[in-house]
Amino acid sequence: MEEQNLFNLKDTNGVPAETVQAVFDFWKNTCNRTEGTKLDEAREKKIASALKLYGEETCRQAIIGCTLSEWHNGRNPRNKKYNDITLIFRNADKVETFVALYHQEKDGQKEMDEWLNM
Repeated sequence: MEEQNLFNLKDTNGVPAETVQAVFDFWKNTCNRTEGTKLDEAREKKIASALKLYGEETCRQAIIGCTLSEWHNGRNPRNKKYNDITLIFRNADKVETFVALYHQEKDGQKEMDEWLNM
């Protein structure tokens, strides 16, 4: 279900609100967030900044990459998930780390598929 934009912005940081909303909805769905999870101003700004720097596809890859990290999915001493979108898009290093995890998994799957189909 599409989340209502609380701030009724047409664009954020030059990024269309629809694109920000699409990435937010993708994150919510990918990370199994509840219907109660809202697109607030802090999340909106982080998403828009990441979209402006990296584009939508790379932002989606970063979200998927975060889900591939055992640490960020609760396999840590606190058993706490660290997968809020403000963390994923906190800074360039975070985005690039999660994108690297995405590609590492994708490349590993490709190699496995090739090996299985020999």
